[in-house]
Amino acid sequence: MKFSSSFKVGLLTLIALVLLIGVVFKVKGRTFSSAGRVNVEFKDVNGLRPGAGVQMMGLRVGQVEEITPVVDGENSYVKVKFVITEPNIEIPKASMLSIQQSGLIGELFLEITPPKTRTVYIPMASKDILYKDDDVQMKLDKQIYDVGKITNIEVVSREVIPFAIKDNIKTNFAYKVDYVINLPGLVLPEFLKGKAEKNKLIISTLDDVVLPYPEQKSPYTIIEPMRIADFMDWQYRAAESLTETNKKINDLLSDQVITELKMSVHNINALTGQTSSTMIKLNDLLDTSKGDIRQLMVMMDRATTDFNMLSYNLNSIIGDPQFKPTLYSTADSFDKLAQNINKLVGNEEEAQAMADDFRAIAHNVNEISGYVNSLTKNDQLKNDINRAVSSINTAMTDVSTTLNTVNKLTPDKKTQLQTILDDTKVTTCNLRKFSEKLNKRFLIWRLMF
Repeated sequence: MKFSSSFKVGLLTLIALVLLIGVVFKVKGRTFSSAGRVNVEFKDVNGLRPGAGVQMMGLRVGQVEEITPVVDGENSYVKVKFVITEPNIEIPKASMLSIQQSGLIGELFLEITPPKTRTVYIPMASKDILYKDDDVQMKLDKQIYDVGKITNIEVVSREVIPFAIKDNIKTNFAYKVDYVINLPGLVLPEFLKGKAEKNKLIISTLDDVVLPYPEQKSPYTIIEPMRIADFMDWQYRAAESLTETNKKINDLLSDQVITELKMSVHNINALTGQTSSTMIKLNDLLDTSKGDIRQLMVMMDRATTDFNMLSYNLNSIIGDPQFKPTLYSTADSFDKLAQNINKLVGNEEEAQAMADDFRAIAHNVNEISGYVNSLTKNDQLKNDINRAVSSINTAMTDVSTTLNTVNKLTPDKKTQLQTILDDTKVTTCNLRKFSEKLNKRFLIWRLMF
């Protein structure tokens, strides 16, 4: 069957038209794939164009179809639509989407980074046990949220734990917990700490800083690109802050401050030298005094032994079952004696009169003895006077004996006690009269000699 020239021209034109349409759609970023389209929002796409590639872990899996800016004041954004053209490719939840560049001046592309596996170590002393697929929680703002899942748990020795966190693990073994974050928009620092609580893994930052809850509608984590202008602006701010810091340091480290610091260093060096010399002398003193120190230690040891023995003896005396009753009986006897003496001299007038009589007798006796020694040389007279004085002393002894007898009496014998007091008073009066007579006789002796 032969085709006419017109048919062949028409067929070629149709094929060319189909190819042209395919190229146009390819250039504009459209594809004929039946896979679903994905819409994400960026604050800035940094020059990304439709038709740019979509890569996952370095492999091209799709392309960008549309890029549409949406202007809404401060809430303006850029809507990016892309499609996955490779079969059996799914984007995990909370994957990070970022705009990357293939080189310094290469084309831009959309990079998809699945959530990476993180690891935390927990001491085995914890009573709560964790299992695979248990929830991972974290405090965001003021509440606790589920942010991920545990993927694997192993028991490892403390020796294989990274050095940076080994000090926080005090047990010989620890749990190595692997987990992934599936909360979209949550960007965490590289190192975290964790603990097991109610069969859940609770993670937090090393300095316990509470992060904000991510407000994001997309099921993916959007990483905004950094423009060179923004980077330079940050570098300028950092340089400005560094310049201000250097200025403050220069103001603090003036010539006067530097001079004072030099003097301080010099003084410290001199003090250190003196201290070293003092320490050398102290060492020499200790070396020469070792014998004395040993002797002192021996004496102190003996003193300690003697003190311990004294303590033991005191404890033995105090612990004697007869010691306390005897002590109590002696104290009671002293108390009764004091009460009897108080009752004996309870009448202040009589006691005062008795004391006056005793003083008068003693005075008269002293005068008689003086007169006898100074006014007469008659031995017979001296003998008589001495006998009289001896009689007085005997009487005084009788009085003292009487008082001793009184002290031995009890308050119950009131009649006998009163009789003794009356006799004592009479004896005292007689002694006074006798003393007065002797005084009169000695007056005569004075006149005669």
